[in-house]
Amino acid sequence: MSTTTTRLLLIRHAQASFGTDDYDRLSERGLRQAELLAQWLAAQPDLEFSHVVSGAQKRHAQTLQALQLAATAVARPLPQAVVDADWNEFDHESLLRGYATRNVDDPDLAALRTGVEPARVQALLGRAFQAWADGSLDDVMPETLQAFRDRVRRAHDRAEARAGTGMALVVSSGGVIARCAQALLALDEPATIRHNLSLANSGIVEFVRESGAWQLRRWSHLPHLDTDAHRELRSFY
Repeated sequence: MSTTTTRLLLIRHAQASFGTDDYDRLSERGLRQAELLAQWLAAQPDLEFSHVVSGAQKRHAQTLQALQLAATAVARPLPQAVVDADWNEFDHESLLRGYATRNVDDPDLAALRTGVEPARVQALLGRAFQAWADGSLDDVMPETLQAFRDRVRRAHDRAEARAGTGMALVVSSGGVIARCAQALLALDEPATIRHNLSLANSGIVEFVRESGAWQLRRWSHLPHLDTDAHRELRSFY
């Protein structure tokens, strides 16, 4: 009896320029992360993609460009990529501004400005996500959390259909990938937030559907940053 298999390989973009005048571009560390990721992917003989899609943001395009260049260099060019804005990240700047306005006494806001204490930044982000989930930030966000979930579901469904019985390569963002996990694995909101905050820059996520059931094969997989020489390049925001 044959088994129909669909694979989705989702890549969180490499590190963007957090704390600068243009967040939506890769940092120097991000460019190196993307280069190493691209080299690793290009060296995997079992990764043959039937569909490639990315979000429409600059950090997605820069990460994808590195993947395309490395694949072409080993004579295994990727399929023509589709740009789909439904894979774009939610507006994190509006989320954080809105949360900060309503929670001026949150002691971790200072950590967000300096970016030097990752644990405090992640705790703050978790509270901001929860406020969005509770609906208390709907007046400052360009979309509700449910609207965000819905467009991610549309993006996923299109990628799945185009992958067919092959593998789709998707370049997107952490919040979007976490919502895919929520939809495919029936995660509750706290678990979805934890997955979001645990996904590293340039991390690999793989979902596989066999006989109609989805399973998670890899989450925040970083084989390209798994040596002593490259481990210090890991980042989460």
